[in-house]
Amino acid sequence: MAFATLEQFRTRFERTLALEQEPRVSALLEDASAIMSGRVPQLLTASPVPAIAVSVCYAMVARVVRNPEGKFREAYGDDYDFQRDEAQASGELELTDSEYDDLVAAVAGPAAAGRAFSIAPLYPETS
Repeated sequence: MAFATLEQFRTRFERTLALEQEPRVSALLEDASAIMSGRVPQLLTASPVPAIAVSVCYAMVARVVRNPEGKFREAYGDDYDFQRDEAQASGELELTDSEYDDLVAAVAGPAAAGRAFSIAPLYPETS
């Protein structure tokens, strides 16, 4: 199950989705949710699911829908040329570091997000 619905995506997206795009967007929302829960497994058992999960799921998919080829710059001069920006325009579903930190903070508390060089467990033990 996706953390964001197609309707939530439509509400947030700045353009109207074409009918033929909807199945792909639905699949991408599910894929993004799988990536999120793979990186932050506590999302699967969180009750209720943190609201930030909808936002992160939307953002991951919106980046792909806006720029499916991952182009950063494109030129049609003498020869066609384009450049990819790995950080913002990969054309693939990616969970950014800040999105990951937001998800961790939502399920484990703000002190757990962005933790570095710590030997304390990232997530509290569950019974």
